[in-house]
Amino acid sequence: MTEGPMRVRCACGWETTGTEDEVVTATSEHGERVHNMRATRAEILAMALPTDSDTPAGQRRGDRST
Repeated sequence: MTEGPMRVRCACGWETTGTEDEVVTATSEHGERVHNMRATRAEILAMALPTDSDTPAGQRRGDRST
């Protein structure tokens, strides 16, 4: 488990913050309800960032894609 609050921001503009479990649950529910998509816990955590990070979700250090 990751320490500290996390953030996930969806391409549609929806965003959630909270503990790892809260973020995984909220993101999973959002994906299914709004986008008819299912993501694994690992996929969601790969998108999550610490709340103190200003890097957009989905873009990591070294990732040159925009």
